Amino acid sequence: MTHLYYDVLIVGSGAGGGTVAGRLAPLVADGLKIAVLEAGPHFPKEYFTQREIEMFDLFESGGAFPSADGSITASFGKALGGSTLMYTGVTFRLPDSVCEDWGVEGLSSSDLKSRFEKLEKELNVIEPGIELENDNNRLFKEGCEKIGLSVKKIPLNIKNCEQMGFCNLGCAGSNKQGTLSVQLPQASKAGVELIPNCKVTDIFEKRVRAYVSRTPQGSLSGNLNEGSYEFHAKIIVLAGGTIGTSSLLLKSGFKKEFPALGSYITVHPAMTVYGIYPDKIKNYKGFPKIYYSPDYSQKPGYYLETAFYYPFITSKNLSLWGKDLKHAMNNYNNLMAILILVHDEALEDNRVKLNWKKEPVLDYKLSDAAIRAFCDAQAKASKIFFAAGCNEVVMPAAEKTLFSKADLKGKELEAFITPKTFIPNKVPIATAHLQGGCRMGKESNDSVTDCWGKVHGRDWLYIADGSLFPKSSHVNPYLTIMALADRVSERLITTKDKWLT
Repeated sequence: MTHLYYDVLIVGSGAGGGTVAGRLAPLVADGLKIAVLEAGPHFPKEYFTQREIEMFDLFESGGAFPSADGSITASFGKALGGSTLMYTGVTFRLPDSVCEDWGVEGLSSSDLKSRFEKLEKELNVIEPGIELENDNNRLFKEGCEKIGLSVKKIPLNIKNCEQMGFCNLGCAGSNKQGTLSVQLPQASKAGVELIPNCKVTDIFEKRVRAYVSRTPQGSLSGNLNEGSYEFHAKIIVLAGGTIGTSSLLLKSGFKKEFPALGSYITVHPAMTVYGIYPDKIKNYKGFPKIYYSPDYSQKPGYYLETAFYYPFITSKNLSLWGKDLKHAMNNYNNLMAILILVHDEALEDNRVKLNWKKEPVLDYKLSDAAIRAFCDAQAKASKIFFAAGCNEVVMPAAEKTLFSKADLKGKELEAFITPKTFIPNKVPIATAHLQGGCRMGKESNDSVTDCWGKVHGRDWLYIADGSLFPKSSHVNPYLTIMALADRVSERLITTKDKWLT
């Protein structure tokens, strides 16, 4: 086993790890050695073809990491840039009310505000203009307004968008301002070492063990040969996300000291529903996410957003079979789509655990409140589709999945779509917003880190990813993860003289 020595190791390169790498990069000029260890490959710009099957390698488990009971699939990145490669550019600030509800002593909305402002400039966050509005977005807005729902624009971190449509397969033009486009190139230029294909397997005091795999075809190689390594550092920052960071600490025996480790997971469970418009519309081209309605955020607790996905994922989301599936997919160019994002509760039993092979398992079950929210949201989405002019809609939890107004037979939509017709594993639920597992707090009996991301009792160990969230963020967690990573970086810089000695 080869031993290598650094001052700072950052495990993970997504929103959290990439931000820490960018913030600490100036320290290299002071003589510090900093490295980013990324389990996935380093894909160049030319790799991003937007062909669906080819892009599955960007994701862990091909984008369908299953929950323990198979009722939910999780999508997160496994490549340099992490999940910022394939998210849609949505860049919400954490709502002040949510920050207050988190109740983390030492973390305030006023502190986050200044960080959000700085990050938004760095990431080129814009309010999308009319030029990015495709028919799917336009019809969503019109449908909402006809039934009295408010519509707001989604802030996006994009630059010179070419409107290719399938942002979730990685941006072929590098126009989305994720960490592979912004922070990591800056860090690399300053001298931070980027080590791809490097899977960290164990963590000990001030050191980690890892295995560097062979460079996959079509990706860029790092400076290390294939083999086992032990990396030593004065500071280790874990940024492998809810699954990666939680499971690494569980494997390394931290659960005894931190009972909350791996628990209180929230996932923003999501469902995409569809309407079939009578004519062909511009849906898979143009920017997929422009508008959302927050009207039901407080109660029952969900957002409705515009979205559109590629054919294979669309066929999965439809929850149809046989002739109905053929009918809907034959009308792919006529489809409208709405994404439902439910604000789930942080429950102790929803957790990351390890199986007998010491591999991570997402043990998560939808609460009754989440199921009720999904049913209400499908009824509201149906009303939007019909108001926008759709002839049919596809609602997986309805009495009849593919239906027209005539099929309601006088019933209100809320009576046609109920928890009684919500069948787990039949209703396709997904998540791309894993949060929690290493929650912030004051004491080790109910949290893992303090408000600055430092693991309780471990001055050498920090966490800088979505696992820090004590509860759901209610919005896309991307910018909040970056803001928390900015705090971690600030604390490391201000205490540098202490941990370097």
